[in-house]
Amino acid sequence: MRAWWLAVKVLIAALLLAMAGGVVVIYTGAYPVGADEEHWPLTHQLLETARERSVMRAARKVDVRLPRLDEDALLSAVAGFEDMCAGCHAPPGLSPTALARGLNPPAPYLAIAARERTAAELYWVTRHGIRMTGMPAWGVTHSDDELWPLIALILRFPELGEGEYEGLLATARAAGVGHDHDHGHDDHDQEIDHAQDHRPRHEHEDKPAPDQEHDHENEDGHRHDKHAH
Repeated sequence: MRAWWLAVKVLIAALLLAMAGGVVVIYTGAYPVGADEEHWPLTHQLLETARERSVMRAARKVDVRLPRLDEDALLSAVAGFEDMCAGCHAPPGLSPTALARGLNPPAPYLAIAARERTAAELYWVTRHGIRMTGMPAWGVTHSDDELWPLIALILRFPELGEGEYEGLLATARAAGVGHDHDHGHDDHDQEIDHAQDHRPRHEHEDKPAPDQEHDHENEDGHRHDKHAH
């Protein structure tokens, strides 16, 4: 009995010591919060686990309503993805934008995420966002009727061939299909063309190293070949 009580006291002391250490690290500013630095391994594991478990749990309540994308709906979804998502999530066959390369955690490559996540999970993340990741809650400004076609499009990403996304985007732009930016900003009348920040085809890079490489971009944001320093 005495040995058991001693073990309990040691455990309590260890927990109190860990809590005190955490308080010291936080209030002294010792924990790095810059986006160009990585989390400590334990912190990373805790955040990853919390996010994945939370999304899986919340997605169980989602009523999946995937639409069938005819040609017009497909082009509209592509235009919506380009304007809402492509700045952070590289479309199939394209390299990340300068904005995406500075995100930490990096935005998922959706051609892979479409194989690993369910439609309900993709929808929940799109609608509600993820705190402290840069992922916005699109459900604040967009209806389910606008979001579900995006999910249906993303689920097609693994099947898109070389240049197919770019072809669909070009067709949408040529047909005048665009995303409606009037979502609560009455004082903002100019339509934003995010296609100007598009990237040329290139294999997806999971973790570019900005301290070793320099990307040359023209005035439209297109990336040229990389030159190692």
